Amino acid sequence: MQDDIYILEDRRVRVSFANKFDALFKGGRGILGTPVEAFLRLIGVQGDRKIEIEKVEDLEGQVTITTPAEALEFVRVFSSFDTHYLFPKVQYVEPTALDYETKKDQLEPPRVVPEGDGFAITRNFVDAKGRLIRATEQVSRDGAYELVNAEVINEQSPVAYPIYQ
Repeated sequence: MQDDIYILEDRRVRVSFANKFDALFKGGRGILGTPVEAFLRLIGVQGDRKIEIEKVEDLEGQVTITTPAEALEFVRVFSSFDTHYLFPKVQYVEPTALDYETKKDQLEPPRVVPEGDGFAITRNFVDAKGRLIRATEQVSRDGAYELVNAEVINEQSPVAYPIYQ
């Protein structure tokens, strides 16, 4: 029931790409526990309605991606250290800007190119097993997402996967 959904008003998720929500927040259902990250989800607000966005697929048709920068921002909504836990089925994070700067010799910067009706993104991930992965993703203009390829490039990533206890 949508009435059970709460938002944390001080935890707004700001995005620059167009979307059908008045605002996006961190929030959830039921009772908040610890670690708090295990209980939070992305919540879209439309007027008085609150909509829980549980999976990446739930964003398809809800967004409009028009530039390479927006495509990269879109995939970072579900893979950044700040928001990946809002999508429990996503088991990887992208290294931070600081990681890219301090570990240049081990991390390739993300690359985004227009392709078909969307964008192809190639970037690094760290998975829950602590491996460094170079992945290729496809994002369409309406937010359809596909992980096209993921290749382990180092069994021991120079970037740690976050653990919440």
